[in-house]
Order: sequence, then C-alpha cells, then structure tokens
Amino acid sequence: MNETIKNILLEYIDINKYKKFKNSVYKFLNYELSESELEKDDLVWEDKLKTLPYIMIDDFNITELDAEGIIFEYLLDIGDNPLEYITLDDLRSKYYGNDVVNLLENTGWLDKYIKDEHAFPQTFNDVEKKGDRVYLIVDRWDEFTMLFRSGNQSTVEAVLGEDWAELYGYFDVDWESDVVDNLNEKSITHIKDHIKEHNFIGQEMSEYSMDDGQFHTLTEDMVNDTETILRLIDEEDIFNDLRSELTSQYRWAYEQAGENELFGNLKDEIEGLLGSEGKWGDVKDKEGNIKGQVIRFDITDIFYKYMISSMEENSEIPGEYYGDYISMLSEVLDYTEERLSTPDMGYFYPDSTKTEENFNYNIPGNI
Repeated sequence: MNETIKNILLEYIDINKYKKFKNSVYKFLNYELSESELEKDDLVWEDKLKTLPYIMIDDFNITELDAEGIIFEYLLDIGDNPLEYITLDDLRSKYYGNDVVNLLENTGWLDKYIKDEHAFPQTFNDVEKKGDRVYLIVDRWDEFTMLFRSGNQSTVEAVLGEDWAELYGYFDVDWESDVVDNLNEKSITHIKDHIKEHNFIGQEMSEYSMDDGQFHTLTEDMVNDTETILRLIDEEDIFNDLRSELTSQYRWAYEQAGENELFGNLKDEIEGLLGSEGKWGDVKDKEGNIKGQVIRFDITDIFYKYMISSMEENSEIPGEYYGDYISMLSEVLDYTEERLSTPDMGYFYPDSTKTEENFNYNIPGNI
C-alpha cells in the first residue's frame, strides 16, 4: 500500500477512535453533572468538577492531565467558559507554561475568549480600543527605550529624548577637511560680510601672515580673496573667536546629522516591531481645548500575538499583571532574545551630505 495513503488511513482511524472515546467521556460527564447525580452526591457543580478527574483516571485509563484537558474541552463545547471553574492557578499547578497555552489554543478557548474583556482582561493603561482596532498610545518616543538591549538603552534614551543627545562629545575638527571643504558659496560670502561688518579690516596681523616677514593689516582685498581669508581665519589671532565659532558649528552640524540619522533608525526599528507608523495627535479636555499631544500606533496585528507569548512564559493573563503593554512587550522580547538594537556606535558616522547641509544652514544664524 502507498505509504502516504497508509498514513492518512491510520490518521483517520485514530480520529474516529478519539471521536468514539470523546463521545463516551461526554456521556459520562453529562451524567455525572446532571442535577439528579449532583443532588445524589450532595455536591454543587463546581465541587463535582474537582472530583471528576480522579474518577476518570480509573474509569477511562487516562492520566489526570488528560482528564483535565477533556473536562476543559467539554465545558467549552457546552457553552461555558472553563476558566470560571478551573482557574489559571489550577492549570499552572499541573501544566508547564507552554502546555497551558497549548490547551487554551487547541481547545479553541483563545479563539473564543481572547477578545472577551471579562475572560481575557486587557486593562493596559497605554492601550485604547476603537471598534476592532487596537492602539498603543505614548507621550514620547523615549518610552520605547525598554524595548532595546540593555547595553544600548543609554544611547536610545538620549536620542529619543527631548534634549540634545551629544553622541560624540568634543572632538578635534580639522580646519581644511571639515570646515573649509564643507563651506558653500553662500556661507563664505556671509563670513566675508561678517568680517567687514565687525571692524576686522585695518587690524594688525602677525609678521608671518603674508610670507614676507613684514607686519600687515587686514585689507578688504584680503577678505575678498576666498583662499586668503580662509587661511587667515585659521592662522591669525584676531580671528580666534570666529575660528572657534566655525569649528563649534561644524561639531554641532555633525551631532545634528548623527542624531537625526540614528533617530530615524530607531524609529524604523520600533515601527517595524509594532507594525505601524507612529502618528502624532492632539489630546483635548472636555471643553475641546488642546492640552497636549500623544503618539498613536495601530497595533491590532500584534496585540494578541505578544499577549499569547507572555502567557507562554508566565502562564498568566497579561492584562491582569501588567499596568502597560510596553512593559509586557519588553519582557517578552527579553526572554525571546528579540530586543531591538542600535547600530554599533563605534562605527556609526553620520551622512556627510547631511553634516554639510546642517553646517551651512547654521552659519547665517550663529555667526
């Protein structure tokens, strides 16, 4: 006989055997839980349910766990929620975490009750439901810091926070390759105008300024010659403040470019995990006055997925034990080793074109 057909037939036979067995057990449970039997045994429904697994072990030659599972499925099939009679604590005392979730999934409990607010509490203070959509709501981006690896969290908090991140701190700026090579014509013209307007012309310079060993004063012709004036700004003491300001503006432009680029990377990581883009929205009081803003994410596609993952680890309904969804999500990512990460900051350099753009944008407003 073809092996595939043989396996199908064996599977069919096993299914039929199970159906016959299940029917026998259901008849037994119907009888044992009937009003006449409950009255005869002087037991209420809940108390009788607790004794039945031990009876079934002998009568049907099954384990206690099998008996518990069948009773769980029986209650579902007659339209009752088993967790009203068999608590999660009861299941946890007998099953491993994964087995509890498997029982809830395989019997169809999750499909039937996961969206039931009473059976599956969802009291997260950062979650809002509208119709069949579920939204995660936060005040700031840095609330997602806990979703990242612990070694990355100081960087993440700095970048996603409201203050300047200072990713690189103080670093030496090379005058030629960093400052001069990144100046555009508009910035150079602004620098020349700044020198003319602030009475630099006529000031005395060092004897080495013009390579002839003579002392010179700054002339308008020197200022108008781009190569000459950029060299003098670097070399002459009269330009100390201007040179310092230009190098500071380059550092600031570099930091801006790095922070903006890294913020975009972190934002992509967060939105990729949540499955939607964050959208800013107003928060209004009862009178309709705007009192603040929040960021809203549609997490419908992942909401229950991570709740189930949390149950697999803790054998607890997350909504009963976590104040907010992000905290629950953080723990799930931790034990599944799926926390988000940042680029290696030792090798992270901002886009040079963005640095140049920032540098030239900042010069007119700061010099």
